[in-house]
Amino acid sequence: MVRASQRKHMINTLGKSIRQDIIRQAIDTGDAGDELSSDEDSDDEQDQEDEAEGLLAIFEDKVRALMAIEANRYLGPRARVVKGPEDNAYYLDVESFFNLCERLASNPIFHNNSTCPQRPVAEQMMVTLNRLGCHGNGVSVGMLATKYRIAEGTVELYTDRCLMAILGLKSDLLCWPDSNAHREVSEGFGEVGFDGCVGLIDGTLVVLSTCPGKDGADYYNRKGSYGITTLLACEQQKNIRYAYTGWPGCSHDHRLTNNSGLSRRSLDFFGAGEYLLADSVFTPTTTVVPAFKRARNRGLSDEEHDFNRHLSGVRVALRTA
Repeated sequence: MVRASQRKHMINTLGKSIRQDIIRQAIDTGDAGDELSSDEDSDDEQDQEDEAEGLLAIFEDKVRALMAIEANRYLGPRARVVKGPEDNAYYLDVESFFNLCERLASNPIFHNNSTCPQRPVAEQMMVTLNRLGCHGNGVSVGMLATKYRIAEGTVELYTDRCLMAILGLKSDLLCWPDSNAHREVSEGFGEVGFDGCVGLIDGTLVVLSTCPGKDGADYYNRKGSYGITTLLACEQQKNIRYAYTGWPGCSHDHRLTNNSGLSRRSLDFFGAGEYLLADSVFTPTTTVVPAFKRARNRGLSDEEHDFNRHLSGVRVALRTA
């Protein structure tokens, strides 16, 4: 069943009330004519006129309110939404590419100590990023092998090496901030009205190119694809500070949160009064403050709408991280 908006509900209510007032006024006018035709004078004629003027003023207010609502598409003020970055903003630029290759060059996985050395790290990383950045037919091992003129097994080998080397950087790049860093982050969120907030949390889906061979149905998600559910937490500067992944695509964000270290070992991550901001799919806890969720057969109050609108503007950082 289609849910009517608050604006539509107000238009229908005012329109119905105005029609009832018109019918009532027509009936009262007819009754007044009958009384005049009988030449009967009433002592409270002045009171009736005052009452009629009051009803007329109320009727005019209803008409003005209806015209004002119909003249505007939205009831409340519309905040300007920041335009999202273009697709090329997510591309790895040349400088970052070579910085990554230089950082991974010392990893033992790229050195086999044989008379037949491996190809340069940059070439292996180029094949890997090409494979990770494609979907559908573009991720085919055969097409990549033809494109780079290498064997299909070599494509798999390059990908495995680069992924293992990148994962080796996890402990250096993906770390939870200390108390001093938390204080700085909290001050930043305090400027926008969220004192004690130390980050943002949300779930995302890592899309898989094919259905997994084992328990494949569990990886089918609500967006009609196969994927892995991942829980991410970041700060205002879009630096990801926590990642919890590996769950099949059918898993709910709330389930991941309950099984993550953020919930099981909350004292290791949060101090007194510290919390993360989330959307309405999360359940409120001492360390997670989500948006208000619309209850069944009941709308949100104006204060709850204002809070959700303000929260969504702050959470844009996580969507683009």
